Amino acid sequence: MLSENTPPLTFKERVEELWTVVRVLYIKLTYADKHEEELYNRFLVPEILKRRSRIPSFQEVKYSGSLVLGNTHVSVGQAIRLPQNYKHVGGYHIEGNVEPLPEGLKKIMDEAKNGVIYFSMGSNLNSKDMPEEMNINLLKMFGTLKQTIIWKFEEELPGRPKNVHIVKWAPQPSILAHPNCVLFITHGGLLSTTETVYFGVPIIGIPIFADQFTNVIRAVRRGIALRVDLSNAMADDLKIAIEEIVGNPKYTQTVKQLSKIFHDRQMTPGAELVYWVEHVIRTKGAPHLKSPALLLPWYQKAYLDLAIIILIILIVALLFIRKLLCLSFAMKIVDGIKKKN
Repeated sequence: MLSENTPPLTFKERVEELWTVVRVLYIKLTYADKHEEELYNRFLVPEILKRRSRIPSFQEVKYSGSLVLGNTHVSVGQAIRLPQNYKHVGGYHIEGNVEPLPEGLKKIMDEAKNGVIYFSMGSNLNSKDMPEEMNINLLKMFGTLKQTIIWKFEEELPGRPKNVHIVKWAPQPSILAHPNCVLFITHGGLLSTTETVYFGVPIIGIPIFADQFTNVIRAVRRGIALRVDLSNAMADDLKIAIEEIVGNPKYTQTVKQLSKIFHDRQMTPGAELVYWVEHVIRTKGAPHLKSPALLLPWYQKAYLDLAIIILIILIVALLFIRKLLCLSFAMKIVDGIKKKN
C-alpha cells in the first residue's frame, strides 16, 4: 500500500511489485505469522473459551473476517477489484455540517479579496520544528504573494508580513470549506488529501513520512496537486508551484469534478459504515459477503493445475508430432535406398 507505482504498470514497475509481494510473503511466513499466532493464543484464546468450547485455529481465524472498512474512495484512489466484504467509507470522519469559523479567522477569510492559501504540515512535523532559516525564507516568499496566508504554526512567529496570519490550532475542515480558500499546502496525509477532494480545493504536497509520498503522487497524477520536496530550497520551489496552481484553473476544475464524484453516493460514508456493521450483526457474520477464493487452494486460484494439464497436452502433442516426423523421415530414407537398389 506504500508503493508509488499505480496501474497501468510498466514492465519495470511490475517487477518491483512482484518483488515486494514475494518479500512481504517471506516476512509473513517466516516471522509475522509466528508472532501473531503467539499473541492469538495468549490474548484471544482465553476470551474464546469463555464463549465456546471449540477453539478455531489461528489460520482459520486469520481468514474469517466478516468485514473490512477501508478509508478509501474511488475519487481519491483507483477502481480496483476487491471482495464484496470490503466497503469504501473514505471521508467518514468529515462532518456534513462543518463548525463555523472563529470570528477572527472568519473575518480574515471573508476579507481575503485574492483568496486564502492554507498551510499546515499536520501533526507529524510541527512547523516550529523546521529549521529557522527555512521558516524565514518561507515568510519572505509568502510576503511577495497577493493571497492571504493562514499558517498553522505552534508558537509565535515574529517578522510576519501583513498577509501572513498564524494560528496555533486550525479548524481545517472549516477553513477548506470557505469559498475563499484557493489552495491547501499540506504534508499529504490520507485524511488531508481526502478532505481536499471533499471540499474541492487543490493542493501542494510536501510529503515527509510513510503513505504521504504515495498520496501526493496519486494526487499529482490525478491533476489536483503539485509536489514540493522538503529542502533548503523549498521556499523558491513552493512559490513556483503556488503561481502555477493559482494561475492555472485546470487544477481547481479537476478537483471540483472529483469532489462531485465523491459526493455522488447513495449515503454518506459515515452512514454507510454504520449500515454495514449492523448488516454483519443482523446476518450473523455476513458469510454471503466472503470471497469463495478462501475455499480454494493457492494453486487453483493461480490456475496452475489447469496450466500443468495444458502443458502436458502440449508436450504430448509435440512428442506425437515429433514421432510422426521421425517416421516420415525414416520412410523417405527407406524409399530412397529401395530406389537406388
